Amino acid sequence: MEIRKIEPRDFVKVAQLENENWILASTPHVMDSSAEKIIGKIMTGTTYFLAVENDEILGILDYGPRHKSEFGRHTVTFGIMTAQEARGKGVATTLINFFIDFAKKEGFKKITIQVMGSNPAALKLYNKLGFVEEGRLKKEFFIDGEYIDDCILAFYLDKSLM
Repeated sequence: MEIRKIEPRDFVKVAQLENENWILASTPHVMDSSAEKIIGKIMTGTTYFLAVENDEILGILDYGPRHKSEFGRHTVTFGIMTAQEARGKGVATTLINFFIDFAKKEGFKKITIQVMGSNPAALKLYNKLGFVEEGRLKKEFFIDGEYIDDCILAFYLDKSLM
């Protein structure tokens, strides 16, 4: 498996994968992705890494600044999605570990991600990789008749900040 940055030839496929795989069980946002929206996100500071094998995109990790304020420049946040057929094969773990190494080299001190409490598999994976829960917004979302917590997790690249 290769990890690489997104290329223009990927925009349509990435949008398609986002629409197929970002569902209400994993995100509180109804996805309406398109190649144009991917381009717009890139133009406003989002970067994409793709896990690719045999020219097939297996996973997508996008990242950007957590805060608009200059005082939060040391913190970066990300989103991750694995194609349905690639789940359980280590794609997300590979992408996250790649991103952790990348973020260290770029000088970030902290990585954050928000995860819905209704996604125990993701919470377990992040915990296994060394992320810690820093906050939980109780009953933050109301989806399909259920209240769902929003969990805020962090990975400290600079352990002195812990």
